[in-house]
Amino acid sequence: MPLDHFATLRQSIPRMRHLVSQLEPTYRLETVAEINEAFLEQNGIRAVLWDVDGTLMPYHGKDVDPVFPHVRAMFRDGPARHAILSNCDEARFDELGHIFPEVPLLRAYSVPRETVFRFRLREIDTHTPEDIEHLLATGGKQIRKPSSELIRHGMDVLKETDPEAVLMVGDQYLTDIASANLAGVRSVKVETFRPDTFPRTLRVSQLLESLVYRLFGAKGGG
Repeated sequence: MPLDHFATLRQSIPRMRHLVSQLEPTYRLETVAEINEAFLEQNGIRAVLWDVDGTLMPYHGKDVDPVFPHVRAMFRDGPARHAILSNCDEARFDELGHIFPEVPLLRAYSVPRETVFRFRLREIDTHTPEDIEHLLATGGKQIRKPSSELIRHGMDVLKETDPEAVLMVGDQYLTDIASANLAGVRSVKVETFRPDTFPRTLRVSQLLESLVYRLFGAKGGG
C-alpha cells in the first residue's frame, strides 16, 4: 500500500467510530464536469477546495484531464476562489505546485504544542524544502484529510468566513467528505476518475470505504 495512504489510515483509525458518522455528502455527482460556474453560482459557493488524484486526474497524473477543460478556466476567472488539499507526499506536493501554479496548494503539520500551516502559490512557498525536512526530522507529522483544520486553513487562505459558501470536492468519503462535514462546510462526492490507474491496494481500500459508507454512513443506513 502506498505510504501516504497508510499514513492517512493510521491517522484516521483512532477516531473511526466518529468518522463513519461524517460521510454523507451534500451533493453527489458523476464527475467534476458537472461542477461549473453555473453550479457554483446557483448554490452560493464562493470558495472551492479540491482533491486532485481521482478527482481531477488519474492517479498521480500530470495535468487536469482533458475531459474537464472548464476547470482551468474556473481557476483563472472565478466566480469562486479555489485551492487544493491533497494527502500526497512531499514529492507529489512539489509536483502539484508545478502542475497548478495558479492555485494555492495547502497543507499542515502537527508539531509539539502547535500546528504549522503551509501555503504555496507560484514562486511563493511559506516553507523551503529545508524547513520541511527539518520539521519532519524533529517529529513533525503531516496532517492529512480527514481534518477540519485543513478546511479552516483553506477558508483562511481563500478569505471566506461563511461555511455555507465553501465546497470541498473529492472522490473519497473518508478523507474529502468527512473533512467537509467535520468543518461544517458543503461537499461534493464524485466517482473516482480512472480508478484503473490506482494501485490495487488503493482500489481495495476504496471498495472497503464504499462498503463502510453504505453500511454505516449513508442516511438511513444500519
